[in-house]
Amino acid sequence: MTTDELITILSRPVPDQADVLVRTRGMRDYPLLMVGRSNDPLVSLERYGIAGQSYYSRPNSVDEVGLKDVPQTIFVRQSIAERLADINFELQYNKAVEKIFGRKVELYVDDGLRSLKLQQDLHDKLIPESLRKRHPKLSEKEILTWRDRLLAYPPKDTHDSPSPHMTGGAVDLKLRYVREDQGYVPGSFVAMGTRSVQEMDAAAPDYYEHKSKMSAAEVNVRRNRRAFYWIMRGALLGRSSGFVCNPTEWWHWSYGDQLWAAHTQAPYAFYGTAKPPKSSI
Repeated sequence: MTTDELITILSRPVPDQADVLVRTRGMRDYPLLMVGRSNDPLVSLERYGIAGQSYYSRPNSVDEVGLKDVPQTIFVRQSIAERLADINFELQYNKAVEKIFGRKVELYVDDGLRSLKLQQDLHDKLIPESLRKRHPKLSEKEILTWRDRLLAYPPKDTHDSPSPHMTGGAVDLKLRYVREDQGYVPGSFVAMGTRSVQEMDAAAPDYYEHKSKMSAAEVNVRRNRRAFYWIMRGALLGRSSGFVCNPTEWWHWSYGDQLWAAHTQAPYAFYGTAKPPKSSI
């Protein structure tokens, strides 16, 4: 495939997410069969040369210095790490990607596996408290509504369906301009648009495909989101990556969990709750 042909592929609009949104509602009730691939081990992304640092281990939207009990290292299922590594390798040598973004880019992962404790703390305390502090005019009902848009609810017990990040099959990631270090560096990321509470609708992957009047900056963001979407879908690999995108969050991608299964209409999901390594609890 020529550089120009690949640029054309990476410039295609992000598909309309309306049907996907319908399919993935109630995804936590989707069949989950814990056999075979459900035993896929957890690995650290550091081993695969993929840049990233756990979002909640550094200054973030709920804590100005980072949560002390959250390690920097990101763990995911081995299959997830391998798929990300394949994409990341191709990014380093692809002329079409370099032409689109002006220089070389790489994957940067913000989040992977979360413990039940962290998911519960975020849901029950940290995110509601942050919303109250940042948006004092919101009612308590509005606070909880926003919380539920921002975060999946934690399971009530170990027998319930896990939230996506508890499976090790889901990652939050983006693109950044290539650096030697693997950790978090402000200002190194490709512009992808807002992640603020006030503009949550803009987090949808296809948001800018439906917006009629856009500034030059927004047109640039639309171009970046298109390229990122097709990169993650496997355009550089010449085959499907297997990853699917959360229809409400351009940064959330998964494989093997209930979101993936509902999205692809697979007969069942195979990644259930993964037990975090002792060093990451």
